[in-house]
Amino acid sequence: MLNFILSCLTIGLFIACSEQDKNPSNPQTSQELYRIVAGKVWIYDTERYLDDSLVYRSADTLVLDTAQILWGGAIWTPYVGQTGTYWRNALEGVWRLKINPNYPTGLAELIYAYPARAGEAWTVPSDDDSVSVVSASEQVTVPAGAFGQCYYYRFKRADNSRIASVWIQPGVGIVQQSELVIAGADTLRATMKLKAY
Repeated sequence: MLNFILSCLTIGLFIACSEQDKNPSNPQTSQELYRIVAGKVWIYDTERYLDDSLVYRSADTLVLDTAQILWGGAIWTPYVGQTGTYWRNALEGVWRLKINPNYPTGLAELIYAYPARAGEAWTVPSDDDSVSVVSASEQVTVPAGAFGQCYYYRFKRADNSRIASVWIQPGVGIVQQSELVIAGADTLRATMKLKAY
C-alpha cells in the first residue's frame, strides 16, 4: 500500500511539473536542465558526414514518448523510437536508464550534471565515456535563436574513438550537438542545431 501511495505522489509531482511554463522567462533559474515530459517535441537541423562527404541532411524531430515506466521509485520517459533507454530529471541533473540484455534489471547513470560548474567531471561507465562541464555560460546561436548561459558538456570515449559536444540551455534542452567518431579508417561527423521547440 505504501508503494502505491508513493507511486501516486510521484506521478502527481511529475504531472504538476509538466504544467509549468514551457518557456520560462529566465531559463537559467530552471530547476530542471530540460523538461522531460511525455509529448515534448524538439526539431533539429541535422547533418552527417562520412569523411568529407555529406551523407545526410534533414530536419529531425525528437519526441518524448507517452510509454513511461516506473523504475526505482521514479518515472522514466523514453524518446519515441528509442527502445530500452529512458530519461528523467533528478536533483543532480539528467539521468539515463538502460534496460536491455546487457542490463536486464536496469542501469541508471548520470548523463548531465545540473547545476554544475566548469571543470566538474564524471564517468558514464556503460559507454566508457568521461564527461566534463566545459562551461556553464556559453552563448549559442542556432536556427531557433540565440541562447545565452548554455551548459557546454564534452563526452570523450576512453579509447578516443568518440568525442561529442553538447550545449544545453536550462529550461529548453539541447540547442546544439556535435559528434566526431573514428571507425577504422573512416571519420564520421554529425551536427544537430535546434530549429524549433
